[in-house]
Amino acid sequence: MRAVVQRVAQASVTGGGKTAAIGKGLCVLVGFAQDDAAADVDHVIKKLLSLRVFDRALAPGQDGVDADGDAAGRTPSAQRWASNVVDIQGEILLVSQFTLHAVYKGSKASFHRAMPGSESEAMFYGLAAELQKQYSPAAVKACVFGSMMNVNLVNEGPVTLIIDSKQPKGG
Repeated sequence: MRAVVQRVAQASVTGGGKTAAIGKGLCVLVGFAQDDAAADVDHVIKKLLSLRVFDRALAPGQDGVDADGDAAGRTPSAQRWASNVVDIQGEILLVSQFTLHAVYKGSKASFHRAMPGSESEAMFYGLAAELQKQYSPAAVKACVFGSMMNVNLVNEGPVTLIIDSKQPKGG
C-alpha cells in the first residue's frame, strides 16, 4: 500500500457528483497493490496519525528547546515538526489513486500491480472507516472511489511524504 501524504492548509476532491473538503490537515493519495492486506492498512493508519509534520505553538515564555535540548529549526513562536494531525485536531482527506502502483515499460505505464477495483474499493472504504474509528468520524473525509476526480489543495510548506507499507522504514 502506498500513500502520498501532503500537509495542507486546505484540500478538496470533487467527483462522482460529490465534493469532500477539509481545512488544515493531511491530503492522502492512496493506492493498493495486489498483495495488500489488513496489516498494510494498519501500518499506514498508524503512520498517518503519528507523523509529526506540523508546528507546535509555544506558550509565552517557552524557549522552543525540546527534551533532547534540540532547538534546531524552531521559530520564535513555534517548534517545527513537533505535532501530528491528532495534536492539531486537523482533518484527513483520502483520495483513491491506483496509479501509485504504475510500472513503466519505456514511456508506457502499466497498472498490473494495482489491486483490482472491487477489492481496492473495499480496502479504501475500510481504511476510511478505520481512520474515522481511531481518530474522528467528522475529521476524516474521502473521495467517491473510482470516479474521475478533481483534486484541489494548498500544500503547506510544501511538505509531501510517501508511506509504503512494503518499505516500512522508508528504505
